[in-house]
Amino acid sequence: MQVARLLLQQPRHRPCRPRVFPRPQPLPYRVEPARRHGRHSARIRPVLQRPGRARLPDLGWTTMTPRRTPVVAIDIGGTSIKGARVSADGEILARARVATPVAEGAEAILETLARLCRSLAGRHSVQTIGLGVPGAIAPRRGVVHASPNVPCWHDEPLGPRLARRLGLRVRLDNDANLHALGEHWRGAGRGARNLLLATLGTGVGGGLILDGRVWHGDTGRAGELGHTVVDPHGPPCACGARGCVEAYASATGIVGAWRRAWSVDPARPRPRDRRILADTPETIAGRARRGDARARAVYEAAGRALGIAVADWIQILDIRTVLLGGGVAGAFDLLEPAVRRELQHRLFGVEPGTIRLERAALGNDAGILGAARLALGRAAPAPR
Repeated sequence: MQVARLLLQQPRHRPCRPRVFPRPQPLPYRVEPARRHGRHSARIRPVLQRPGRARLPDLGWTTMTPRRTPVVAIDIGGTSIKGARVSADGEILARARVATPVAEGAEAILETLARLCRSLAGRHSVQTIGLGVPGAIAPRRGVVHASPNVPCWHDEPLGPRLARRLGLRVRLDNDANLHALGEHWRGAGRGARNLLLATLGTGVGGGLILDGRVWHGDTGRAGELGHTVVDPHGPPCACGARGCVEAYASATGIVGAWRRAWSVDPARPRPRDRRILADTPETIAGRARRGDARARAVYEAAGRALGIAVADWIQILDIRTVLLGGGVAGAFDLLEPAVRRELQHRLFGVEPGTIRLERAALGNDAGILGAARLALGRAAPAPR
């Protein structure tokens, strides 16, 4: 008000005369580092006071830089739930892991999630939770339609229920999508505009990044690489079809092929079959590396199935970065040659040497970091 009154008292017309400007003086404000105040934006405050003038007001906290609070990221599995508090730069600040109480029902799982989120959030100004969920979901509405690993979820509004329980924002997506997002943000897919991630675990999942964003499709179920049929007369798949990639390249498919190679019937095992029945994908891979012909044939078939499916996806989507993740990808050295041979034979108009085929880099942290990025708001689910 004083400044306005002084301006009104000045004459409207002044004679033009040269003016001498004083040397520039330091600004009466300084920007103090954010961490000094425990916040994530700069504070502007007056530091000079000239004699005879009122002290300039403290302008408080500016909005020049966004607040960079941590988020809580959760990766839900059928046997365990992994969680972490993650910084805006992708640094994992704290971890926790609890058993998934599937047998106790949906309410028990919700309560377990709420306790885990509260424990990780603590007093760290967490505002958003990111969830990776196995199964068919509606990301925008936060609804889990069905989950093979958590059969008690049927059209479960998990996102809204957890948000009400915690009083925080909750964003969720399919776990394979978030594995792809995590690798794109902080893993082997960094810098790629488009990528396809195949997750090789108990089953085979897939995640698509197109133009830097997760691609959900019309119903939120895009990326089901595991149920791409590569041989309609092949072994039966859990989905009811035959010859899906999952029937060859999943942990279940590899163990099944190994038992068939030895003509083992799990329902009526012979005494010599005990060793075969005890084998896992890891032990079968070890046998293959030591030269076991049957074990090598199992991984050859798995790599061939992957190569056929990946070639089709590359041909349709024009993707140049393909990552293999999950536990079975630990045998990447056994899978890669067969995958590359199929790409060499099947791609039309695409130079196979331009395809970047790599093992995913983040391991079990891919889903956590993907959920963190989703929570940070840099990968909003597609509208539905």
